[in-house]
Amino acid sequence: MVLALNGSHLYGNLRPLVLEEPRAGGRMIAGSWPPRSLAKLGPSPPPSALPTASPLPANDSQCGEQILSYGSAEKVLIGAVLCLITLLTIAGNCLVVISVCFVKKLRQPSNYLIVSLALADLSVALAVMPFVSVTDLIGGEWIFGRLFCNVFIAMDVMCCTASIMTLCVISIDR
Repeated sequence: MVLALNGSHLYGNLRPLVLEEPRAGGRMIAGSWPPRSLAKLGPSPPPSALPTASPLPANDSQCGEQILSYGSAEKVLIGAVLCLITLLTIAGNCLVVISVCFVKKLRQPSNYLIVSLALADLSVALAVMPFVSVTDLIGGEWIFGRLFCNVFIAMDVMCCTASIMTLCVISIDR
């Protein structure tokens, strides 16, 4: 959100945060603010029962923002849920593609858009979701290297955009 309140009290408080440059030579994580900017935001909220977040000191790839530490039981539960979601996404979209391919009555131009959506969602399930699941389970640290980080981001954007655009075309067709 952009505020154009030139002489206001709010703009005066936000100005040091907006105009401040990152420290020279300091490592920053993608999308993060420099530590001295964070100190200007005021006192931190009281600790909660959620997993603790710590800055990412040893991640060379700078692809993640924070490391979250979960307990063993939480990792098993989160891993099971993420795997179940991924497998159900793959199975459901495969069923859509197979049903339109094999049932002659379903081979209509409007259903081809549904197949296109299923293929776009299948590409998300195969190319994006497994790597996000692994990254979440190990605490948010990207372990697949800098090159694959860039490939992953490109695949994520491309597959999700294909899915969204297909939804737009389906809505126009209907």
